[in-house]
Amino acid sequence: MEDISVFMMDPAHVDFDVYALWLKGLSETEASKLRMEDEKLIKYGATYNVVASDTSDHYRLFDMLAHFIQNPVMLSKQLMVQVSPGTQDELIQKYYEFDKEVIREILGKKLTGRQRKDLDDVCEKTRVSLKSCRRQFDNVKNVFRAIEESEGGSLSENIMKIFLLSEELAREYASIVFMATHRFETSKKRLLYLTFDDFSYCCAQMIEKWTVGTDENGSGQDVGETGAEFDRTFLQDLRDLKVFINDKEIAEEHRNLVCGALSMKGKTKLARNVESNFKNFCRALLNIAAALIHSKDMKDIFNDFVEKFIEPCKQVDWEQDDVEDFLTTLVSTCSQLESLGKNNNERLLPVYIRYTSVCQKCITRMYHT
Repeated sequence: MEDISVFMMDPAHVDFDVYALWLKGLSETEASKLRMEDEKLIKYGATYNVVASDTSDHYRLFDMLAHFIQNPVMLSKQLMVQVSPGTQDELIQKYYEFDKEVIREILGKKLTGRQRKDLDDVCEKTRVSLKSCRRQFDNVKNVFRAIEESEGGSLSENIMKIFLLSEELAREYASIVFMATHRFETSKKRLLYLTFDDFSYCCAQMIEKWTVGTDENGSGQDVGETGAEFDRTFLQDLRDLKVFINDKEIAEEHRNLVCGALSMKGKTKLARNVESNFKNFCRALLNIAAALIHSKDMKDIFNDFVEKFIEPCKQVDWEQDDVEDFLTTLVSTCSQLESLGKNNNERLLPVYIRYTSVCQKCITRMYHT
């Protein structure tokens, strides 16, 4: 008589060690062989057949649940498998976690079916399995599409609501969606040193300060269709900031304020350097600002930061601390400009602070090799 072993559990038991192997894209055979090296299983004398059978059961469960995890709100409503709320949450969070190296390769590219088929290069470069790369690509596309169809509001809050993700993970996806929406250039040679975390950090600053849903937006606009839209009134006002460099009186007063503040901090050498380079560095920032009203120039903002500001700073041997001190002082002293009151230019002060405060954070973050 043939022995038959049947094991049932309600709610379903999920082994998250096996889930991790499934998420990595390992086959059942690969996962079973790897599990045989687990000290716990060795201790209990588990045979390969038992481990392989258990692995197969878990893979069958994960394949069954995958459809619902891709639509997380449905996971709690499905009746096929009973899964505890805590397990549901962990299944979702881990499914939507990603390898930053993989996402870095995806950034700036269209989320098309053709692009999905061309993930072999990403797989080879990152040493992440093709199956896992495709899951991560599909997750990004899924979130992006859901936000496109949303009713607007905070990007991260909408992602948390729709996909039940943690606040931290939702913020990272918000940055990814933001970059995909505006098709930021990330693949040029001079940008290859930048990591996913660099781009994510910079996008978070822009979302917080430059989009229509921010506190700085006093134009009466709503929060936009997706929460990723730039404040167009703000972008238009940026063109007027050239007065900070074109008006000789304003430019000289600002330069003196910045150099004086740096000297007071004991940064005498930096102050002298700023004095001779002030006009060029400020003009670079304000030229970038004036062009952002055009989507093509907005797309190249990271490249412009590097080419037009970071590289010239490196040419005069500025360290990251020097750049941060200069930009921070540039922002902190602008409110002291008495000459700004002429010709109603004081209206530009909040626009200047809103723009340069984000530049300070982004450029300082990007100033590494």
